[in-house]
Amino acid sequence: LYFIEMPILSIRFAAMMALVCAMTLAVPHPDSVPMRARSGKVYKEAVMAQRAQQAASNWQPNTTVNWFQQPISHADPSLGTFAQRWFMDLSAYSGNNYAMLYINGEGPASESPDGFMRMYAQNISAAIFTLEHRFYGESMPAQLTNRSALQYLTVENVLEDLDTFRAFVQSTVLKKDNVSWFIVGGSYSGALSAWMKVKYPTTYKAAWSSSGVVNARFDYYAFDGHIMSVLPHVCAKAIRSVFDQVSAAYDDPTQRAAMMAKFGTPSYFTKADMAWMLADGSAMAVQYGSKNYLCDNIVPLSTTDPFTQYSTIIKALWGETFTSSCYYSTACLSNASYSSQWAAAGYSWVYQCCTQLAYWQTGYPGSLRLQAITTDYYIDQCRQSFGATTFPDTYAFNTKWGGATPNAENVIALQGSDDPWQTAGVQQSLGPLYPEVLAQCNQCGHCGDLMNPLESDPPSLVSQREQIVAYMNEWLGVSSSVSSQSKKMR
Repeated sequence: LYFIEMPILSIRFAAMMALVCAMTLAVPHPDSVPMRARSGKVYKEAVMAQRAQQAASNWQPNTTVNWFQQPISHADPSLGTFAQRWFMDLSAYSGNNYAMLYINGEGPASESPDGFMRMYAQNISAAIFTLEHRFYGESMPAQLTNRSALQYLTVENVLEDLDTFRAFVQSTVLKKDNVSWFIVGGSYSGALSAWMKVKYPTTYKAAWSSSGVVNARFDYYAFDGHIMSVLPHVCAKAIRSVFDQVSAAYDDPTQRAAMMAKFGTPSYFTKADMAWMLADGSAMAVQYGSKNYLCDNIVPLSTTDPFTQYSTIIKALWGETFTSSCYYSTACLSNASYSSQWAAAGYSWVYQCCTQLAYWQTGYPGSLRLQAITTDYYIDQCRQSFGATTFPDTYAFNTKWGGATPNAENVIALQGSDDPWQTAGVQQSLGPLYPEVLAQCNQCGHCGDLMNPLESDPPSLVSQREQIVAYMNEWLGVSSSVSSQSKKMR
C-alpha cells in the first residue's frame, strides 16, 4: 500500500476528476512532456488532472522564486557564476531529517514540484526542493546564440550543480548536518537521479529513477522496434502508409508545397526533417499513453486525404505549432535568425544529444519511421548547428556512467510497458538494491509513476507505486508508524 492523505473531494472537483479520468487510461506527468508538445490535449489533460488534485487536497505549489549563484564551470571557478532559479515547499516539513531533491530536466521550472513524489515526500513530512536545469528557462549562463558557452552544458556540470545546490539549502534552509536526502527524476532527469547515486553514493540515501534513460544510445533503432511491438499491426501499417505517401509527395515538385501546407510545415524543412517530425508525432502518442487515440483516429486510413487526417491527429495531441517546430529542422537550428524559436523548441536538449547523449531514433527496413532518418542525418544536423567537430561519444559516456547497468545502490528504476524509452533504461533488476519495476498494461507509458494517482490508474501502476513507497521507506529508514499516520489514497 502507499499511504497518502487525501481529503474527501468536493462535488465540483469530483466532477472534474471524473472528466479527467474518462479522458484516458494513463495520464502522464506534465513535466515529462517536452516543450514542443505542450499545446495539445496530452499536456493539457495532464495539467487539468494535476490542478484538480491540488484543489481537492487544498494544496498549491509554491511559486516563490529563489536564486542561487552557481559556477558556470565547476572545473574552472574563475569563469564566474550565473543565477540559477529554484523553488521549495516546506508546507509539510516537520523539521525532521527528510528532504527531497526533485530534478527538473530539459525545460523551465516555474514552481515547486507536484506529483506522486510530492505526495510521498509530504507524507513523511520532508522538505522539498527543485532546481532549474542550466540553459533552460531563466537559468542561463549565456544566451543560446553564444555557441562557445554551450560547452558548459554537460551532464558532469549538471550533477555538480545539483550537489552544490543541495549543500547550499542544507546549510542555509534546513541548517542541519545530517539530512536523509532522496532524489527524484523522470526520463533524462530519471537518468540524472541514477547518475547522482553513481557520483555521490553516500550523500543521497535513495534515488527514484522514473523511466530513467541511463543508456546513451547512438543508433537507437530499438526505439522504433519497441513501438512496432506494441502498436496493432493495422495501426502501424496505416501510419507507415502516410509516411510513404509524404515521401512520394515531397519528391514530386508538383505535390510538395500542397502536402506541406496541409501539415502547416515550413518550406525549409528537408525530407528527413519532415520524416523526423511525423514519426515523433506517433512515437510520442505511444510513449505518453495515447496509443488508442492515435490508432482509433488513423484506422481506417483515408483514401482521399490521409495528410489532413494525420495532421489533425498529431496537432490535437501536441498542438497546432508541433508540425512547424524548430526542433525538427536543421535549417532552423543552424541559423541564428531563427533563434527566437530555439528555447521553445528545446535547442539546449538538441545540443546535449549532439555532444553527449545522442538517443538518435533511426529508421530501418520495416520500421515505423522512414529510412531517411539515419545517424548521418543527425550528425549533419549537429555539425551545422554546433560546429564541424560535434559528435556524441556514447561509448565513452556509457563507460563512465555505466550505460544500462549503473554502478549504484538504493535506486529504483520504474518503467511503463508501452514506453519505447525503456529500451534506453534499466530493463531488469540489477540486484536487491537496484530493482526494476514495470507497470504492465495497455497505454502504460513514460514516467506514469510520477503523476498524481487517479481513479483511472490501472492496477499495475497502482502496484508500481506501492513498491516505490516500500523501497523508499526501507532505504530512508521511514518507520511504519510514520506511514500509518495517513490513509491509503485511490
